[in-house]
Amino acid sequence: MTMEGPASTPIQSTKKCWSCGQENPAHYNFCTNCGRPTAVAPPAYKPHRPVTIRDLGRLLGIYSTLPLLAIMIVNLVILIAGIWLVYPHMDEYIHLYVITPFLVDFAKLTGGAFFGYYIFLVIAIVASFIWMLVKSLPSLAEEIRGRSPSKGPSPLFAIGTLFMAVLAFNVIFYLFVESVGTSPITPDFETAELWQYLYGFANASVWEEVVSRILLIGIPLLFIDGLRKSMNPERKMYKLQQYILGGDITIGRVEAVLLIFSSVMFGTAHVFSWDPWKIIPATVAGLAFGYLFLKFGIYAAVVLHFAFDFLSVPLAVAPDNVLLVLIVGMLSLLWMVVGTPYVVYYVSKALGWLRGRPMWPDAPWKSLAPTHTYTFAAPQYRPPTSYQPPQTGQQPYYGAPTHPTPPRRQTDFGYQCPHCGNVEASYEEGRLQCTRCGRSD
Repeated sequence: MTMEGPASTPIQSTKKCWSCGQENPAHYNFCTNCGRPTAVAPPAYKPHRPVTIRDLGRLLGIYSTLPLLAIMIVNLVILIAGIWLVYPHMDEYIHLYVITPFLVDFAKLTGGAFFGYYIFLVIAIVASFIWMLVKSLPSLAEEIRGRSPSKGPSPLFAIGTLFMAVLAFNVIFYLFVESVGTSPITPDFETAELWQYLYGFANASVWEEVVSRILLIGIPLLFIDGLRKSMNPERKMYKLQQYILGGDITIGRVEAVLLIFSSVMFGTAHVFSWDPWKIIPATVAGLAFGYLFLKFGIYAAVVLHFAFDFLSVPLAVAPDNVLLVLIVGMLSLLWMVVGTPYVVYYVSKALGWLRGRPMWPDAPWKSLAPTHTYTFAAPQYRPPTSYQPPQTGQQPYYGAPTHPTPPRRQTDFGYQCPHCGNVEASYEEGRLQCTRCGRSD
């Protein structure tokens, strides 16, 4: 059907508003119901992301790590205060060693060197802790809000969850050992003085990471990569500082072999102070230290080692404080409970690395997304038609109503120009005339 005018003009079809669904003449640039532009594409539909088990685990992990962070800060204060406890004992000595896996001494520090070495240990641990916080802040804010950081987990999150996982594994392992009627042998820490606690644990936190991670992972990897580059000049190598300090190193086959080798050496070296039952838990801890060395750097391995060794130091400072004992005991129980699923998580992550794909997909805990996926087709853009006022005796141009536009809703009142969307008009000669484009209804 056509309407006769100066030329035969077909009736133009209507188009539906992408926002409210109102039918509008095809040449209208704005919806007569909601006022939204009809010539632009609708916003892309983004379904609500379902809450997954991994999201809940991430929240549980980060909020369980925050108390560990507080305890580490307290232990840093104790470590620094230990400078005044170590100073009167400069007549003592300490040996520096390498792991073969036997402990081979190569230097003896005494006097001023003995005291200066403790100052070095304090600086190394404090600097590692501060650098860990600096590197964690960008991702930590997202993790606390329950979001997955785009750059991966923060160093603090990795340190905290690995701490809990290794702690849970140690408890499970020793419960199993004792269940078969065996009592593992541990060093006699009760007879040691407080300054010996601080000196020994600080030395373990720093020096053991140097000889186990730098000397057994970083340096061998440097020589291996150099050899492979000599055979293939196009092969890229890491920066020298990455081989020394670790961090941002992709774990391939060579890196995995060195990681396991260094962990076994680290675990075997504990036999000389503990007993053979210490090899397995120390090797598992070495895997965590080595993983942090490769992924983040030596600073992360030092912080995790410090968190383990200094966990009981507040109890050595105030052994009679019942409240402190209760707090440390309750937190240790919390970390063991939270760490148990993280043992499964990191084991499955390692097995997924071996398989080349994840062990299982991230399943939703409770799906909050709609059951159907809705798609919207962007309306085809049509330029506005030029307005031609009707001549005397001719039919009016289709789409230009001869009466004012009805309200957008039954409960709304007001004027809106169907051509430009303006909401202001003047009333002249019985018709409303838009103040923007000058057209009349």
